[in-house]
Amino acid sequence: MRKRLNSYSLLLNLKFFWIGFFSLLFLLIFSLPVLAQGRIEFNFHYGRWSIDILRPIIEDRLNEALENHLKKNFLEDIQADHPELVEKAYSQNVRFDSNGSNYGFELRWYPGGENGSFSLGLAVEKTRMRVALPELSANLELEETISHKIANFFGGASGEFLIKPLSFHLSFRWDLFPSSLIHPFITFGVGASGGGALEQSTLTYTYEGRLKITGEPEERYSGGDTKTLKQLKDEREAEGESFPLPGFFPFLQLDLGLKAKLSRHFHLLISVGVWDGFLVRGGLSLRL
Repeated sequence: MRKRLNSYSLLLNLKFFWIGFFSLLFLLIFSLPVLAQGRIEFNFHYGRWSIDILRPIIEDRLNEALENHLKKNFLEDIQADHPELVEKAYSQNVRFDSNGSNYGFELRWYPGGENGSFSLGLAVEKTRMRVALPELSANLELEETISHKIANFFGGASGEFLIKPLSFHLSFRWDLFPSSLIHPFITFGVGASGGGALEQSTLTYTYEGRLKITGEPEERYSGGDTKTLKQLKDEREAEGESFPLPGFFPFLQLDLGLKAKLSRHFHLLISVGVWDGFLVRGGLSLRL
């Protein structure tokens, strides 16, 4: 069933991608009489993504989600063998890194013509954003309700948060010294993906640890799980806790780049900047 749902999600994403693509193409075709005085560029690009500007927000979200669910799993496993043990204190430390990719198709209009500086862009983008947890350490202190013996559980975990939004973007670009063969540009843009991208994003983790009860042999535990944010939201709300998810996933774009004119019609672009994180990408443009 899980494989079938993943296949359906992939087909749905491809469907939205091509809907967006042909919508932009339709807009271009029926706008040609108005845009004839300017220049149109078709651009395909690919880049590598990593976390940057939203790191504190994502870390807080992941830390909160992992703390609740890891601690719950630790307690359930331990109390299955030792029902007399109750939680006394819990602490954890999270370190993570991230990686991902981005590719997309863009249409740009230069109203000033061949050497115009300002341009307006519409794009369809597919971004893969992965935040990995290479190291998580947890310390759970427990107490026996009858003897008041103290027990300590020392655990470690690893996991990842993965989101793959398909989004639509509007951007504004200024080419500096546009008549030069190689010149810089600045781009500012915004975009959004539907709330389904957040709901279907996944949180995966595994853990193992050891339990030491005063005067007793050491015991070992392990486990793990994979859940979507929608599942986490439903579980938290069923327990009476709030776990709001926004109705859309926003993007902020701000980058600096270089454009090289390979010929009158073909241009090569390289840029670095903010894309809900840090993005380095290159692309090839066809100018009409």
